[in-house]
Amino acid sequence: MAESRRESNKIKCRAKILKASRRLFKAKGYENTMIEDVAEKAQVSKATLYNYFPNKESLLMGTMDDEAESFRRYIDEELKDISDIGEKIRQALTFLIWDSIPFIGVSRRILFLNACEGSHMYGKANQIENLFVPMVSEAQQQGILKKESNVDDIVEILMNIYLGSQFYWKDVDKMTEEECESKVNDILDLALSGVYQQK
Repeated sequence: MAESRRESNKIKCRAKILKASRRLFKAKGYENTMIEDVAEKAQVSKATLYNYFPNKESLLMGTMDDEAESFRRYIDEELKDISDIGEKIRQALTFLIWDSIPFIGVSRRILFLNACEGSHMYGKANQIENLFVPMVSEAQQQGILKKESNVDDIVEILMNIYLGSQFYWKDVDKMTEEECESKVNDILDLALSGVYQQK
C-alpha cells in the first residue's frame, strides 16, 4: 500500500512540474524560463525537479510523452464507441490539434526538435504517428480508404495536417473548437480525396 501511494505521489509530482513548465514556457518563452522558475512555480525544490527532469529539454520530452499518452487515452476511451472509423480519425486529429493550441509555442519547439537529427527529441513524434496506423488500417478494411494506398503515406498526410496546423494556420491560437473542427474536416477532405474509396 505504501509503495503504491509513493508511486502515485511521484506521478502527481511529475505532472505538477510539467504543468508548471508549460505555463511558464507559454508566459515567458522557453529561452527566458529557468529551471529555478519551474521549481518555484511547481512548489518543489530544485533537487526534486532534477530527480524528474535533469534539464529544460527533458521537460519538453516529458511534455511530448504526456501528449502522446493523452492522445492514446482519448482514442481508447473517448472514441471507443465510434464505429465509423473515418469519423474516428477526424475526431482524433481534431483533438490532437486542439489540445496543442493553448501551448502552441511549446508545441512548435517540440516539433522542431523532433525534426532535428542531433536533438534528444529526434523522432519522438513517432509515438503519435503510430497511434494513427491501426485507425488508417481499419479504414481500409471498412472500405473508407483504398486498400492499395500505403498506410504510412496516409499517416504522413495526417501528420502533415497536424504540423501545418501548428506552424501555418493563421491565428490558430484564436480559433474556437468549432472553427478548428471545421478546418480539419475541410483539409482532410482535400488531402485524402485521392485515397477515399469511391462509393
